[in-house]
Amino acid sequence: MNLQAPETGLSSKQLASMISARRGTIFKTLMATMAVTIVVTLLLPKTYTASSDVFLDYKGNDPINGRLFSPMMDESYMQTQLDMIKSQAVAEKVIDSLDLERTAAYRESVERQGEARAHSQLIKRINDQTLVVTRRSSRVIEVEYAAGAPEQARDLANAVVRAYIDLNQQISSASARARREQYNAQLEHLRKEADSIQEKLTKYQQDVGILDPNERNDLQSRQLGDLMTSLITVQNQQQEAQARKNATDSLVRGGLRIDELPEVAQRPNINDLKSKLTDVNKRLSDIQDVLGPRHPKTLALISERDDIATRITREARSSLDAQQIDARRLAMQEEALRKEVDTQRDKLLEQKKHRDTITSYQRQLDSVERVFNTALAKYDEILMASNINTFDLTVLRVAEVPSSHSKPLLLQNIAASILVGLALGFCLALLYELGQRRVRCEDDLVRGIHLPLIGHIGIR
Repeated sequence: MNLQAPETGLSSKQLASMISARRGTIFKTLMATMAVTIVVTLLLPKTYTASSDVFLDYKGNDPINGRLFSPMMDESYMQTQLDMIKSQAVAEKVIDSLDLERTAAYRESVERQGEARAHSQLIKRINDQTLVVTRRSSRVIEVEYAAGAPEQARDLANAVVRAYIDLNQQISSASARARREQYNAQLEHLRKEADSIQEKLTKYQQDVGILDPNERNDLQSRQLGDLMTSLITVQNQQQEAQARKNATDSLVRGGLRIDELPEVAQRPNINDLKSKLTDVNKRLSDIQDVLGPRHPKTLALISERDDIATRITREARSSLDAQQIDARRLAMQEEALRKEVDTQRDKLLEQKKHRDTITSYQRQLDSVERVFNTALAKYDEILMASNINTFDLTVLRVAEVPSSHSKPLLLQNIAASILVGLALGFCLALLYELGQRRVRCEDDLVRGIHLPLIGHIGIR
């Protein structure tokens, strides 16, 4: 008699006996699962996948912004490129390049759902059916596209690659284009500013009649200097003449006769007349005592003496008047020269003002031209740099028409159905056994109904 303590749960022997007893159910479930899988696989629409290989490389620096790329950032840039391939911008370019919005299927979708929703679903379908495969430690990426027709898969795969390359080039050259547009606007502004300043300069030169701001500058200054010298000379002469006139007037007021004035007495004609007068007085004195005052000779000498005295007075007065006239002439000449000096000074200052204005215009024009030439040289560099892409993309393999479909795969599905069928069969067998318990081995008695085992009959 075999007395064993009761145990709970199912032992491996119980499981094996259950599976053995229900092997028919398991086999039928397996066959049914395989049959359904084969039928469904054959009924499912075939999917064709076309792929293209793209080599992605980048330059060591950015010629537009002067930025350096570090190899440590390679992973982030690679991931960025993968995200770009499945971006909406790439999908939009694919739609435009293949005219997918003109297909009958798209028009039907628009009629059912509307333009916006149909367009959004088309973009989502393109992104969902695009697969990017990367290789570890490699810059070669594989772009796959799954479609219902081989030609469609090829065309869409190549379109995605082309759209990705176009978008990458567009982004990499966007900075150069923006800088080029900025320099275009700046150059245009500088050109207009230079033209405006040149126009103002030309008009001002025509208005004032000065072409060269340095021209006639020395001549006008020399003329002013000559006038100043002449004015000083005349002023000195006028002061001397005025001093003589004042001295003469003082002597005249003191009772001195005009003919005895130093300025008058020194004149040769006055001296000659005085000599003649002295001679006549001497002769008159000699004969007057002898002949008497009524003698004709005496009267003739008296008449001659009076005539000479009158001439002396007249000549002295003329000399004095000439002195006064000379003083007035010098005063008038001084006044005229003073006016000429003031006029010439005003003219020189006015011309200096005009020359300063012209020089200011020329400095502004030179400054604008220097900035324009510098910007133009930089603009040439921008034009050259705009043709340089930071990223270099090369298509290593163009997508071709796939020779066979990629989905569904019959053998893979059958293999999967075998596993599923076996698992499902085992589960059904266990459910049947647990629902209708039967004694199939000694453990069913010991572990199931907790009865002592007395003996065993049959094959162990």
